[in-house]
Amino acid sequence: MGSTVGGRRLQRLVLGLVTASLLLSVPVPRLAAVELPDIGDAGAGLVSADEERRIGAGVLRNIRQARALIDDPLVNEYINDLGYRLVSGTAAHSTEFTFFVVRDPSVNAFALPGGYIGLHHGLILTSKSESELGSVVAHEIAHVTQRHYARTYEVASGQQWVTAAAIIAAIILGSQSPEAGQAAMAGITAGSIQSQINFTRANEKEADRVGIDLLADAGLDPNAMGDFFGSMHRASRLYGSEGPEFLRTHPVTDSRIADARGRAAQHAQTPVSERLAYHLARERVRVLTAESLANIVRDYEYALKTRNYRSEEATKYGYALALLAMHRSTEARAVIESLLDNDPQRIAYLVTQADIESDLGNVDRALSIYENTLRVNPTSAPLTMFYANTLMAANQHAKAKLVLRDYLRSHDAAPVYYKLLSEAESHSGEPVEAQVALSEYFYRMGQVHEAINQLQLAQQHKSLDFYQSSRIEARLAELKDEVSQTPQ
Repeated sequence: MGSTVGGRRLQRLVLGLVTASLLLSVPVPRLAAVELPDIGDAGAGLVSADEERRIGAGVLRNIRQARALIDDPLVNEYINDLGYRLVSGTAAHSTEFTFFVVRDPSVNAFALPGGYIGLHHGLILTSKSESELGSVVAHEIAHVTQRHYARTYEVASGQQWVTAAAIIAAIILGSQSPEAGQAAMAGITAGSIQSQINFTRANEKEADRVGIDLLADAGLDPNAMGDFFGSMHRASRLYGSEGPEFLRTHPVTDSRIADARGRAAQHAQTPVSERLAYHLARERVRVLTAESLANIVRDYEYALKTRNYRSEEATKYGYALALLAMHRSTEARAVIESLLDNDPQRIAYLVTQADIESDLGNVDRALSIYENTLRVNPTSAPLTMFYANTLMAANQHAKAKLVLRDYLRSHDAAPVYYKLLSEAESHSGEPVEAQVALSEYFYRMGQVHEAINQLQLAQQHKSLDFYQSSRIEARLAELKDEVSQTPQ
């Protein structure tokens, strides 16, 4: 069959639209020998900052459509907190960044146009400390702030941002599954691709240097980047071609490790305390991606029995999550309550406690936990999501609708928030608003045509008022304009 040959040809075609950092992040060993010409004037043909943001957002929607993200509110909150902690030390601290986790066990990360930075969940689990994880995030942030992608690609006149987003997403998905990548490529023609990329080692060196400075400015260990590079390098010697994917996409040499350690030595060597939030997020990812819950429960029990762990609290937290996932909720309750005894305001523990009560049928108790916690943390995205879910389960649809409407009025949220709002609107007797919310869900899932269809259905309702009609017309115009830019 010609699918493999066709897949290789498509990969060669799409190189011109991949950002510099993304090119480093995607395993394409078959393309390593391809010689790519210089693109000439670095300032020519570059897309605007708004277009970069649209490309990045489009890639994220396409990845979501393939169900390749870990869209967990608590994990997302931690990763974005870490990312913005690092960004705060840059001259581009006012730039909008979005950090997300890709469901992929390999050790890797990548940056997209517009400040979108993705981490493979395998990177989170493999990292030995928050500083090591932060070192990779800082490296990718540096690619964005130093505009390496903008200096190493150009989009030919007439090339549309929608096409770029679809192509980049196809490469990312293709690194996980050739079938997913080729499916994402459907409808993109060879004539859409007009440019080539030439990425330099100097960009990597600069990203290392800037990233180490970001680590130090954020109060993390600047030595962590060199340590992480060293660990990956040793793994490559041990496993050869089967070593970490990070090394195939971010080549590490002895010289690069030495440079990283030399740069770190220029910073004050102060002790760095590990945040519990890192360890909790890491264990949450472990449970969310576990292939066997029974095995991971046994692993946690053994670790607790032998005291073989990095953080006792995080190990107990992971154990409680795994027990809850297996509906062994009475056991999970005892574990989480022991954690709350020592840390009663920890949101991750309180969310788990409420989930346990819900699983045991104590919905009123779960709602009380969320309500009390939200009084102290009224803008918490995870609390809002989990609270609204529990309200829906308790058939308190009108209240869930108001909670979600209020939150989404001032926050840009993941698709699941809009899907839940659509259900709440529908159960509350608001069919027009239900379809508007469902449209936003489909749009954020990369299904633009279905988003348009939902708005057109909303226009047909007799209950439609002038304000709703005007709002729907404006949104329809935006979506149709986006579709018009997609190559046929």
